[in-house]
Amino acid sequence: MLFTKPKKAIGVDIGSHSVKAVLMGRSGRNLRVEQVGYSLVDRNTYNQDPVAAQADAVADCLSSMPVPRALLVGALPGQTVVIRYPRFNDMPANDLARAVEAEAGQNIPYDLSEVFLDWNLLDTFQEGDEQILKVLLVAAKHEAIDARVQIAEAAAIQLGVLSVDSIALADAAESCAMVSDSETVALINLGSSSTSIHFMRDGVSNFIRDVSWGSRELVTAISKTRRCEYPEAEQQLVQFIREGEPMAEPEPEPEPVAEPEPKPASDAGGGGLLDPLDDELGGLGGLGDMDEPATPAPAPAATSGPGSMGGADAPIPEILDQPLQRLVTEVRRSFDFYEQQLYERPVDRILLSGGVADLSLISKMMGDELDIQDINVANPA
Repeated sequence: MLFTKPKKAIGVDIGSHSVKAVLMGRSGRNLRVEQVGYSLVDRNTYNQDPVAAQADAVADCLSSMPVPRALLVGALPGQTVVIRYPRFNDMPANDLARAVEAEAGQNIPYDLSEVFLDWNLLDTFQEGDEQILKVLLVAAKHEAIDARVQIAEAAAIQLGVLSVDSIALADAAESCAMVSDSETVALINLGSSSTSIHFMRDGVSNFIRDVSWGSRELVTAISKTRRCEYPEAEQQLVQFIREGEPMAEPEPEPEPVAEPEPKPASDAGGGGLLDPLDDELGGLGGLGDMDEPATPAPAPAATSGPGSMGGADAPIPEILDQPLQRLVTEVRRSFDFYEQQLYERPVDRILLSGGVADLSLISKMMGDELDIQDINVANPA
């Protein structure tokens, strides 16, 4: 038990593919990174017992860090929380707290007894003769919090702070001076099973949307087309990102790949009741089942001819085109809503992060679709 305020903090990012950790300390008034950790989540164990698989990865990732002497900070996946940005006329703090709770009762798609609510005053600005208060409202179901705590307990650690990954990303970008107070930036974090799109205007969080698209769609496309096992397909994708060219074509496998298939394009953005676009546009949708893998389809038969789609010799860019189009479609949808439905000014810049952020095809396709050329990959160094 810590009896004094810890001087160090450890941020823990628990994903379905891997666990990352960063040990932070202070040097004067500045924060500094003292150590980083990384551990893959065992896929075979994850398919049988996700909690055990992620807990093992957490324990391994933190094994060399001073966990007992640090504050551990975790985060909830964006698709498990509801994030809203209500606005209120200026009022005293006590009245604002009651107003936020009343607003939550009207706009959160759950009974308030089922969720943990938190909020923060983001901005105060003048609108005509009125002074407006803009609030960030976050609601997380108790079961989503319990699921994160269960992983931590299985790893024999205790989280002192629990945030939301898309909000933590914005905090990190701000701390590393990656965003300024004179532009609108879209922070796009490409995860293994989901992607968050966080719009920041003048250094302030302005709109967040999470979609069910992840890099596993790219790996699955390679494994099915080239008829190889999932780990081998993952290595091919990694090498393509590093070298800009595909590996030598593998020999066809006799058995289809038994790997969970991503959701089809029609469901790719399915956030259901948690998707702010569906909420604003009146769509009901479903709650989504992103954690339940679809029944894998048989691997397509290889076709002949160089560069033919569906063949073992198909070039990596062709294989990735369809899943990347699904990503770009969801990003385009988010940008259209943000700029047109919310009447916000156009986005000046895109900041990419996540495991496949260095894939140049993503920057090119997004730039062409959104007509934005200022696309950077986050580098905190």
